Amino acid sequence: MESSKHKSPAQAPPESTTRGPVEILKSIGEVAGVLTGIAFITGWLYWSTYYSSFGLNPLELGFSVAVVSVSPIQVLLHDWKFAQVAGYWTLMAGLGGYILLNIVLAVSFVHYRTSTHPRSPFKARVILGALAAGMFAGGYVLGRYDAGLDSGCMSRLPNVAFLTSATNPPTDADAAASCLDNELTCKLVLHANNTYYYFQNPVCAEDAASVAAGFSTAALPDSEVRMIRVQRTIGW
Repeated sequence: MESSKHKSPAQAPPESTTRGPVEILKSIGEVAGVLTGIAFITGWLYWSTYYSSFGLNPLELGFSVAVVSVSPIQVLLHDWKFAQVAGYWTLMAGLGGYILLNIVLAVSFVHYRTSTHPRSPFKARVILGALAAGMFAGGYVLGRYDAGLDSGCMSRLPNVAFLTSATNPPTDADAAASCLDNELTCKLVLHANNTYYYFQNPVCAEDAASVAAGFSTAALPDSEVRMIRVQRTIGW
């Protein structure tokens, strides 16, 4: 005897939230591209701010994309080492907090960007905005701070001395003229586009604790240089 009860239609199985290897690799590629872009912009902000403080146009310096993208790590390690050697514990604490915050935000962004939870995309966008804002601000602030440090009495830039081959060599009225007579009295800012950029060492107190601005940045083309001596600081 047939049952009078009607059988309920079979329910469709819920869609699986498990993603295949292609989707996982696609998400990883997207995350890597976004983080690389943020690192590049941060590096560009740092170097453009740094060299602009010395009167140079960063657009004319020809920065490499690869170098700029990885430079934030090198800059943070360089500043950390300087703060450790100089005993700037406040700077070390600030750098440590900045590094830790960015690591937490980056890991959180990767987690939510690769998650299948319905609200994960929104959380990933919020965290990405906070990460980008923090790194961009850090790049600008560190660029200003390091430029001020390197133009003063605690400069980490190498000392430089030149012997020129110019027909009419610079006189005392020119910027940093003393180092053009083979005296280590200038700081080398950069060598780019076949040109040396430098400035005269500032006059500092004996304890070298104060910050003093040097003269304007001067430029010397390679064609005018017969010999150059560079004296770098060990440990920085």
